[in-house]
Amino acid sequence: MLKLDDFFHLPQLDALVEQLVADGPGLIVVAGLDPRPQVEPAPGDGFLPSGRTAIFRILMQEVLAASQSGRAIVVTEDQTVVRVPRQLWGRIALSLVEPPLTYEGQIASAIGRRPDLLVIDRLCAETAPAALEAARKGLRVLSQMDTVFCGANVARCLRDWGASQEQLRGVTWVVAVQRMAALCPRCKQPMPPGSEQWTELRRRYPDLASETFFQSPGCVDCNGTGRRGDVAVFDIFRADAGAPDPLEQPSLLSLQEYVSHLAVLGYLSPGDVLRLEANQLHRAYTLLVASERALADATGAMARKLAELEAANRVLEQRTEALISLQDISQTLIASTDLDDLGARVCRHACDLCGAERAILYFVRSDDKAEVLSMSGWDAAFLHQQVDTAQLFGTNAGDGAGPRPFVGHPPGVLSPRPDGRLPKSQARMAGLRVPLIAQDRRVGLMVVQTNQKWSFTPGEVALLQTFANQAALAIQRAGLIEQLREKIAQLQAAQAELVQKERMEKELELARQVQQSVLPRVFPRVPGYTFAVRNEPARQVGGDFYDVFALDEDHFGLVVADVSGKGMPAALYMALTRSLLLAEARREPSPHAVLSNVNRLLLELGEANMFVTVFYGAVERVTRRLTYARAGHDRPLLMREGTVQPLGGTGAFLGCLEEGALRLSEEQIDLAPGDRLVLYTDGLTDVLAPDGEIFALGRLQALLQSCASLDPADMCAATFAELYAYQGNTEQFDDMTMLVVGVE
Repeated sequence: MLKLDDFFHLPQLDALVEQLVADGPGLIVVAGLDPRPQVEPAPGDGFLPSGRTAIFRILMQEVLAASQSGRAIVVTEDQTVVRVPRQLWGRIALSLVEPPLTYEGQIASAIGRRPDLLVIDRLCAETAPAALEAARKGLRVLSQMDTVFCGANVARCLRDWGASQEQLRGVTWVVAVQRMAALCPRCKQPMPPGSEQWTELRRRYPDLASETFFQSPGCVDCNGTGRRGDVAVFDIFRADAGAPDPLEQPSLLSLQEYVSHLAVLGYLSPGDVLRLEANQLHRAYTLLVASERALADATGAMARKLAELEAANRVLEQRTEALISLQDISQTLIASTDLDDLGARVCRHACDLCGAERAILYFVRSDDKAEVLSMSGWDAAFLHQQVDTAQLFGTNAGDGAGPRPFVGHPPGVLSPRPDGRLPKSQARMAGLRVPLIAQDRRVGLMVVQTNQKWSFTPGEVALLQTFANQAALAIQRAGLIEQLREKIAQLQAAQAELVQKERMEKELELARQVQQSVLPRVFPRVPGYTFAVRNEPARQVGGDFYDVFALDEDHFGLVVADVSGKGMPAALYMALTRSLLLAEARREPSPHAVLSNVNRLLLELGEANMFVTVFYGAVERVTRRLTYARAGHDRPLLMREGTVQPLGGTGAFLGCLEEGALRLSEEQIDLAPGDRLVLYTDGLTDVLAPDGEIFALGRLQALLQSCASLDPADMCAATFAELYAYQGNTEQFDDMTMLVVGVE
């Protein structure tokens, strides 16, 4: 779960977020401009999503984490908006907005339950009055708003939606966020004094007159643009309830102030800082153009659909009844069980019966789809086209019971003229549509046409109706036979899939054996040190790995890592990471350099949607000095003189971020005789009890403290025994690995 400290931000932001989290009732708005669903800016517009939803989720998590027992109600149309650590799941209740329920009703219900935090997934004209009412009644409300505005201007938007001045006093915080393109770190260089931008920056921001700004002329890494990556920028506004007009207050940390400090730090171009307001207008204009484009497309689609429905309605007006039987032809039709052959016979006999030159037969495949089964006199390219049944029968179940006149091109057959009108050669034309009904069910539809007369005689119509009734029974029977054949084919395919699944399970078992053979079971003998390990994968093939290996005569390495995901992809990614780490560790003495190189290689060679957390350290055998780097992995625990303390160090996981975003630190600590160093993966702390409570780090530290007198092997055994007892019959959902280093 990402937190605020996983993103680069100015230090001033931390104190303001702490103040926001500790504040009392009121409405907290997270504002930012993102693409609308179904509305994507055109390529090349340079539109960067604001990242509003990520900040919204982080604040929800921070507010809940600050309260030991507080509970939240989330009113949302999409339950994926809730992404918090597992230990907070039991404190969140979802209130889904599904028809016939509304936001207003669900928010009113939530107000009656008096939660510590009310979360509303979107703030708009529909939800704003109810959200402000909840804040006015003393609740703490968190919501997000899609807007280009920030600070007090967000509250003004609420006023434009009809909120009164009294209701607006319920707004306490507005956190506006957007993302801006960052300068390329490779070609970035100080801006020479005296330029026009240099002069304008110092005029506009006199408090930064002594600072140095940067520019990027462009290089290979940034494709000559001078920009590479992006950075989040913030505007923090807090309304003072005692102020005469809260809407006139300035932001505690304005967007202009934020971007100017980022420019001093070398993250943003001075030009982007000076053009901040113009760029915001461009973002809004970009989305407006995209929205207008989507609206025009939707309008065109609706117009086309309306034209199709009008054509279908004209077809459905043409019906009449029939009287004569055709027993001889029906017997011939019943003898055929192949749908394609049967369709060809029906079209041929229909033309013979009424003297038509063209006939088309539709077969209903489902409630909403029909297929052009056969045709005579039309282009064969339209054969087997899919047609909506509404075009054939309309939406009323009682329509289409008898023959009706038909003029024009049948559904699924395109007109040769752009305007859809009939050619002059077909100006004189008789047409008839005849539904095929069997056992009160629609089986299909037949359309016959001729240019030799103005209309069909009543006798021809009656003949076609009787023929259609017999044809419907034959087609229904042939369709059932075809469905039976398809079911048999599906059964055979399912049997083949079962065989394939069994083969894959055997292959997974073989992969497990191969993986376990890669993981070391015997560690190198190092005088003065003992090692013990315990590893339990969650599936047949897991993603945890560990190792102890010699670097040279005086040093040995320690590594524990956890690959995202499970199963075969995690195992392959684990093998790749382990190989790269071992190769780099014997080439580079610095753990920081080793992990940085491994990250670079994973970005080039690894899967784009996978990452790995790693703790890697090198121990100098004689001096017992441990030098290590921690890339997003759980902090190892040092057991010394009856205490259990986590090691320090910072760093993000490998395989996703560029080197500049890793923030890896390299730490050192001197080990002492009697110490125990415990390296582990989060599978130990994430073990769930049958009641859903997580084991957590505190229990692990207490457990290790109780095992302080045991040797490393017994300590591993005792720890896993306690974890299994805590877990009970709950399924293990993550790999568990524990490596203990004992110092003699």
